[in-house]
Amino acid sequence: MSKDVAGRGDAVLVLDGDMVPALTIARSLGRLGLRIVVAAHEAKPLAGYSRHVERTLTYPDPLTEEQAFLGWCKQVIAEQDYDLIVPVTERTVVPMAALASLPGGDRIAVAAAESLNIALDKNKTIQLAKQLGIPTPKTVYVEGHEQLRAGIGPLQFPVVIKPSHSIGENDSHRMQLRVEYAFDETDLENKLQHYFRYGPVLLQEYVLGEGVGIELIAAHGNTVFSFQHRRLHEMPLTGGGSSLRVSEAVAPELLRASKSLMKAMSWHGVAMVEFKWNPINRRFALMEINGRFWGSLPLAVAAGADFPAMLYELYRHGRVAPRLEAKPGVYCRKLSSDLYWHELVFRREAPAQLVRFPTGREMFRDWLRIFSWNHYFDVQQWRDIRPGLVDLQRIVSRQFSRAVNLVNDRRAAARERQAWRKGTVDELLRDAGQVLFVCYGNINRSALAESYFRKRVPAERVEAVSAGFHQVEGRPADPVMVDVAASRGLDLGASLSRTLNDQMVHGSDVIFVMELKHKQQLCERYPEACGKTFLLNAGASQQDSTVEIADPYGQPREVYEACAELVVASVDRLAASL
Repeated sequence: MSKDVAGRGDAVLVLDGDMVPALTIARSLGRLGLRIVVAAHEAKPLAGYSRHVERTLTYPDPLTEEQAFLGWCKQVIAEQDYDLIVPVTERTVVPMAALASLPGGDRIAVAAAESLNIALDKNKTIQLAKQLGIPTPKTVYVEGHEQLRAGIGPLQFPVVIKPSHSIGENDSHRMQLRVEYAFDETDLENKLQHYFRYGPVLLQEYVLGEGVGIELIAAHGNTVFSFQHRRLHEMPLTGGGSSLRVSEAVAPELLRASKSLMKAMSWHGVAMVEFKWNPINRRFALMEINGRFWGSLPLAVAAGADFPAMLYELYRHGRVAPRLEAKPGVYCRKLSSDLYWHELVFRREAPAQLVRFPTGREMFRDWLRIFSWNHYFDVQQWRDIRPGLVDLQRIVSRQFSRAVNLVNDRRAAARERQAWRKGTVDELLRDAGQVLFVCYGNINRSALAESYFRKRVPAERVEAVSAGFHQVEGRPADPVMVDVAASRGLDLGASLSRTLNDQMVHGSDVIFVMELKHKQQLCERYPEACGKTFLLNAGASQQDSTVEIADPYGQPREVYEACAELVVASVDRLAASL
């Protein structure tokens, strides 16, 4: 589309400006002469640094403040004359879809609610594919532990655990969920404890093959343009978003399946249909449908498939002009993620039964592609240099901060261990009338520590209390930790969270925290209490192990189990001192 097609002064609002695809959209539409405004829940989103962006707005976090975010959106729609509003990720697509029926909602680039619901609900996606005769992995839909007791049917381990929705909701708390793998029944049972808190799950067979995406744009169910990419570096290593990918000629089998899905869904807008694909025997299985822009969008645009421009045409003019096919053999790399991908490979951070780790020669060959004419970066571009420089600065800053924090944490851990070795903690404990356990929310670690300490040490000897930094009091203990504690003979059923206050700090003779940052927070607020504050696990941990007890909240059950083991061992150490 030429710049003449865009109306003079046409304005586009791009949401999720902290994500790389938003930057790609801003660049694409900016080259058409459109006025680009970027918005995000972060103050300085990456896309906002583009020379094509006129200004940057900030909105409430849609994951933690959905109603405030919707209020912001309604105000923008009512007061600002944007020709198109583009939500980029599910965290904004889902709430924005609810506004599409309002006056001005036709300017929001989201599919119809019925269509979007099929794409967002992985079970509905699988059911539709089966109706259309499209190959899918063997799947068992499970809504709770009762169904699980009946067995997993035709599946064999390892089993893929997929949440039915990528963003789960629990007590108005929305959380991004990820795919996991279970290798036996116990592993499956433990991991599902976490997922069932946010809704049903799909259990699927593990399908071998290459990760391939068919990106497309459809007009009322008719696919008008398509593009294919193959993932070369995936994160996590077991499969997921890509940090390096290549454009390919579109496989007719995959295109037919994708077109069939779009037709059945009456899809209007952009989408990516994900498959596992075996190019040798040409067998494939549908993985999911992303009813929005996708992470590898920079590759599509670099290869000549300018989907943002096509989307603008579709919404502003009701059609998409014919285009040449995209170029195959184009590579695109997200530098920040690819550096982390290499770190994961070096650390072998993936189950060996699911992943073939690349050789050093293969990794070196992939890096040599940087010098090829057909290699691009997601963010770094000479024509729009500032976002790339900001991205590089953030990469360096993150790595430097990691190194500094590692050194500081090791020094702090050494000081904590020394306090135990010198007998400082034991001496304070022997004369203590009250001990205080502190973590962030007081619904997991500190609540468990208080309960177990009360079991081990009589109250007439030493009183135990617990609290957290979280400002909301009266919250019940985490149900997973309640169950884990019960298996150890501890009752957290009546536990209610408390917020750390002056009386607790001043009335306690020794304070035990779970993480180094907790000690830093407490010492900043109560400098006079720093000398009696220690890391709970420092006395029980080995020299080469961590002195911290990480927050298990929202993690699989085995993380809660490991956390409980550390808490119990640490409290046993305290009891031994008494």
